[in-house]
Amino acid sequence: MKPIHRMPASTARSIRWVLTDIDDTMTKDGKLESCAYTALCDLASSGLPVIAVTGRSSGWGEVHLQEWPIVGAVTENGAIAWHSRGSIVAPDSVPNTDSSLVRAAEAAYRAVPRAKPASDNNLRRYDYAIDHAERIDPPLTGPEISAIIAAFEAEGCVAKPSSIHINCWKGSCDKQKASVHFLSEVFGYADATDRDKVLYIGDALNDEPMFAHFPNACAVANVSRWLDHMTSRPAWIAEKLYGQGFAEIAQIVLAHRSAECL
Repeated sequence: MKPIHRMPASTARSIRWVLTDIDDTMTKDGKLESCAYTALCDLASSGLPVIAVTGRSSGWGEVHLQEWPIVGAVTENGAIAWHSRGSIVAPDSVPNTDSSLVRAAEAAYRAVPRAKPASDNNLRRYDYAIDHAERIDPPLTGPEISAIIAAFEAEGCVAKPSSIHINCWKGSCDKQKASVHFLSEVFGYADATDRDKVLYIGDALNDEPMFAHFPNACAVANVSRWLDHMTSRPAWIAEKLYGQGFAEIAQIVLAHRSAECL
């Protein structure tokens, strides 16, 4: 990983799309930081399309699309994406009422009795989330998180921790596949030639597919919590944490792009 301030001007000027995680990337303690929202507006005003890519629920994505200066929202770790013309559902998305997911959740709560469903589960369609650090105090320990993941994997499900939830689903969808599909459908993106034109900003383990795929993936500084567990790391990292790190990345990219216009 290289510090974001070392990103070459030519790299910043080649960016055509900005994709970003939400929780603990633009937020801190569950709240959107003002500097991050300002940076989001500045990116949009510069002409760069911004797409939120999140483990959050489909319902939240619909609201963010209406209220934020973004052109799309990839939600539930890639199961369903929203844009101005409607939704795009991943081909192998399985509703979260699937019996194996239900059995796995029951087993997870038996294994870790103090675990709780995520607060936005009622707004989810395809994945099921367990809170490990959002509203549960103290947060679940590493062994407790591992026990929950094992319960879902035993039922043939996928389970990936974000910074606050353990997101669980059936099928092979993930943030990267859904993002490429969204960009292709909405913008005519060609992955073979356009991959280095995507700036992605994230912070946690469920961002690994994005870190692995996009050459200009970035992370805010609080990614340090997860680095020892990562196989794929981002190319660039901010000096600052949470929303301030997001704003730092945006400001550096926009400064290079503005200089090109002088």
